[in-house]
Amino acid sequence: MSAAHYEHDLVLGLPHTSHRFLSEHHLLQYAGHFQWNAIAAAAGMPLSALRTTAGGEVYASFYYIEERIPDAAPLESFRLDDTVRFSIDLRSFKNMTIEGRVTFDRPNSEREAPSILFANIFITPEKGNSRLRVAPPAQADFANLPRLPNEENPFQITRAAEESGSLSVLDESWRSIGSYAHRYAIDVDRDTNGAGLVYFANYVAFMDTAERLALRALGIDAKNRSLRRRRIAYYGNADVNDTITIHVEVLRDVTRLGFRYRIERDEDGLTICRSEAIKALA
Repeated sequence: MSAAHYEHDLVLGLPHTSHRFLSEHHLLQYAGHFQWNAIAAAAGMPLSALRTTAGGEVYASFYYIEERIPDAAPLESFRLDDTVRFSIDLRSFKNMTIEGRVTFDRPNSEREAPSILFANIFITPEKGNSRLRVAPPAQADFANLPRLPNEENPFQITRAAEESGSLSVLDESWRSIGSYAHRYAIDVDRDTNGAGLVYFANYVAFMDTAERLALRALGIDAKNRSLRRRRIAYYGNADVNDTITIHVEVLRDVTRLGFRYRIERDEDGLTICRSEAIKALA
C-alpha cells in the first residue's frame, strides 16, 4: 500500500451491530479506529506517542464527518459475519489536519459503496476537556501525503456552519414539523475514550436518543429510519462531569425525515457540535 492508501477488513460480529445490524455509531467507532491506524502508519509511530514541543500529549481529534449511504447499500444491509472492506485515502494540510476519504463494502462488490469523509486536527488537552488547543505534533511529518488544498479543507464547512448554523444538508424545501431538547449527563465510564475525552462516535448516540424522543413526541413511528446522509461539525468537548443538551429539529419532505441537531455543554452554554441528517423510512 502507498503512504496515503490503506485497507482494513472487518468481519461483523455482535460488537459492531445493534438490533438493526450495522449501526451508525458502531460504524464510526471502527471506521474511526481504522482512520487513526492509517494516520499512525503515515506518521511512522503510534498516535499515543505524539507530543507537542513542550512534551504535552497530542491527539488526532475528529472535527468533521460526512457520511453518504446509497439507497442500494443501507447500513442495515450489513449483517452478522459479513466481511466489510474499508479503503482509506489520506491527505494532509500543513501538518495540522488530516483528511481521510473512506469507502466500505463487501469485497468485490460492484454497487455504489457507502462512504465517510473524516477530518482530524491535532489538539492537546493540557488545559482540560473544555479547553482543547490546536497543537501540531513535534516529531511527525506528513509531507509524504498528498496535499489537501485549503479551499477543500473541511474546516471551511465547519467554520461556515458556526457562523450560519447550517451544514447545508437540508435546504428550504424541507418543512419543519417540530423540535425537542434532551438533557444528558455524561457517563464517565461509558462515554469517554483512552484520552479521557468524550468519544466522538458517542455524539451520534446522543443525537439518536434525542431524535427518537422527538419523533415519539410527534407521534411518528421511527423504528425503521435509515441513514442516507449526515454531516457533523465538532467545536469542542465536554468535561466528563458535565451535562449536555441536545437540541433537535425534525423536518420532512415527501418521503424522508430530516434532522438538524445542536449540542451545547451546560457548563457554559457553548455549542460543541452541530449536525444535519437525512433518513429514509425503511
